[in-house]
This record gives sequence, structure tokens and C-alpha cells, in this order.
Amino acid sequence: MKKIVFLIIALMSYNCYSQCLPPVNCNASNINYYNADVNWDIVSGSHHYKIRYKEISSATWLYKNNIDSIQNNKNLANLQPLSTYIWQIRTYCDSINSNFSSWSQLDTFITNTNLCPSPTNLNTTNITYYNALASWALISGADRYKVHYRIYGTSAWSNLGLLDSMTNSVTLPLLQQNTTYEWEVMAYFDSTIQMASLWSTPDTFTTTSFVAAPFNPQIDNMLSSNVCNTNVDLILKLTQANNEPDIATSTITTDGGSFDIAALSTGDTIGSASLITATQNIYAVLKVGMIIGQNYAIINSYDTSGGFIGFFAIENIANGVRVSSTSPNDGNNYTSGLISEVLFNNVFITPNYTSDLHIFSEIESELNDFINNTDTFSIECPNNISENVEKKILINKIDLQGRMLLENSTGIIIYIYSDGSIEKKLLLKKM
Repeated sequence: MKKIVFLIIALMSYNCYSQCLPPVNCNASNINYYNADVNWDIVSGSHHYKIRYKEISSATWLYKNNIDSIQNNKNLANLQPLSTYIWQIRTYCDSINSNFSSWSQLDTFITNTNLCPSPTNLNTTNITYYNALASWALISGADRYKVHYRIYGTSAWSNLGLLDSMTNSVTLPLLQQNTTYEWEVMAYFDSTIQMASLWSTPDTFTTTSFVAAPFNPQIDNMLSSNVCNTNVDLILKLTQANNEPDIATSTITTDGGSFDIAALSTGDTIGSASLITATQNIYAVLKVGMIIGQNYAIINSYDTSGGFIGFFAIENIANGVRVSSTSPNDGNNYTSGLISEVLFNNVFITPNYTSDLHIFSEIESELNDFINNTDTFSIECPNNISENVEKKILINKIDLQGRMLLENSTGIIIYIYSDGSIEKKLLLKKM
């Protein structure tokens, strides 16, 4: 009797153990060139699932492990485009992977879709010895784009960052002169970067030869007023021609005046700046970043989106001021041409005496070229400013009662002048 009972319990245990069933209704959806969703029906009593998949011609399976029991789909990413895949799923009915089902029936899908067309009309313009402008036609429904480029005939691609849906051009940087390149672009059709097109047909171009220009920046520094002891605008302007060596450092000094640093507070907006090049226009605001005493401050520069792009140091020195800056490294030693202007608004105080004020510019290139420039301004105090002032003319003489008087009248006389002024005089008769 005991043997029969034991046999029955053993059979029941075996029967329960064997009831871990594989999922059914396996299918693939949302198929594109690089990924697909695989789906199945949830199995009652499951603890987790395991998926295996591969290209149909491959001998190696890829796996997705420990898929939660409440899930009934999984995304397979990083697939090869235009390829046939097979996949299966099995059920695990315990946490220690001892009770599991057989693999499900095979399902097949092909990574191909008409939902993700590749960009067309590729074109390359503004080609120089070190960069070029790549452009393409926008695609309706695209969420963003990705561009990569390489030296023609090589295998390694350089990738640029993702571009938004309304951007259809980008500069290819850090190129070599006299070299042929190719580039491609793909489109993404969702914000998660899952649905992507194939890479476009490549476009090719050849960079130009580099011919260096002498280091000769044009400097034009200005003041908004030449009245002495007055807060004025200080404008620093610099222009460079194409293929000049890049500027490394610049120092501007004066032999008079001062910065009104004592009146500044951290975060104050004190001016603006602009940089115009062949490929971009940058506009910025200048804000006080740090104040160190009454004679030294760091002025930060922020672009229109609030991003930090650089800084200046302004300071009061013996008999004048100094503005110094260091240019960021852009990966090369030559410029494509630029116009740079910095405006310090109402923070420079002119000398409190009549004199010539000199603004000295010392500019050093990344190749150790030097150039000096001097701008001269005549500072004048109001008493020394030449003005065409109309001389006041006597137009009438009256007494205290308002009666007009003769030429030789005596007593208290009121003199009335053409400029509206009045004088009172006491005239006595000579004995």
C-alpha cells in the first residue's frame, strides 16, 4: 500500500513538473532595417522567458535572457539590414532554471521596410582645405539625421552628432588638404532611434590646397564718447582674412582711464559680443562672472541659448586698463576669415583730464606671429571743448519800475541781454 501511494505522489510530481509549456502565437512586428519587435502569448505559471535569434545563414545564436513573465514582446536591436532572421522562445517555470519548456516553433522575418526611406540629393559645397558643407533633401516624417564621412577608399568612418528633423546640412570638419572624401547620411523615424533608414548613396568631394596668408589682423578699437571723466562704451573690433594664422592670445591696454569695477556685481550684463565667420554667426552676451577686488574681474561670454563659450579678464592697472583673452583651440592653426567685435557697455571711465588716450593692442597667433596696433583718441573736458557760443548782446536797460533809461542814467539799473540773462548794477554820478 505504501509503495502505491509513493508511486502516485511521484507521478503527480512528474506531471506537475512537465507542464512548463512554450509560448504560442509567436510573430514579429514593427520590422525595419536594424530592429524588430517579437511577440508571443503569456504562459500561465511562467517565471521568465528566454529568446534566441540569428540570421538564417548563421551558425551562432544570439540570446535575450531573463525576460519578465508579464512581458509578451521584446525588441531585437542591432540587426543586419535586408537579412532573414529566425527566432524562438522558451518558458522557465521556476527561478533556478530547472523547469523549462521546449523551444517554441520557429518564426521568420526579414529586415526590410518601406517606412524608412534613405535621404537623397546629397551635395557638397563650400569646400576648403580643411572642411566642407554637406547637404541633403529633408524627408517627411524623419525625426533626426546622422552623418558619417571618411577618406575615400579607407574603412574607418568619422561620425557626427545627431541632427534635428529640420536640419539638412552640416559642416564636415578636420579634413586634410588635397584629399578625396566620401560621406553618407541616414534618417531616424522615431525619437528612440530604433527605426532607421539605410545609409544613403555616398557623395564624394576633394579638398583644396592650402595657401597661407600673412598674419595681419585689422584692429579698430573705439570709444562712444571723448568727454573726460565719463562712463562710455569701449568697442574692440578685429577682422582677419581667409587663411591667416589663428589668434592665440590678445591683450588690450590703455594709458589712461579705468574700468568701473567697483560698481559691478556678479551676474550683471555689461555688454555683448559677435563672431562672424565663413560658416557661422555667433552672438553672445557678456556677464560678470567673478570680481576680485576693485581692480580685477572675469567677464563670461554666453551664446543666445545660454551656453558658456569663453571669458575675458578686465583689470585696472597703473595709468590705465587691460583686457586679455585666450582663444579656444579649434583643431587647426588657420582661420577661414572672421569679424569679431566686443562691446563693454558703459563700464570704461575716460581720463579726468584733457589728453590723448591711447589704446594698445598686442595680438599673438597660434604660430607665434605678433602684431601691435595703437588707436589714439583726444579726450577733452567740457571747459576745453571748442564751441561756437553766441556772445550775449545788451538789448535793454530799465529801472526798478521797468522804465527804459537813457545812456547816462544813474542809480540801480537792470541790464537785459539777448540770451535772456539779467544783471543789476548800481551806477553813481561822477563828481
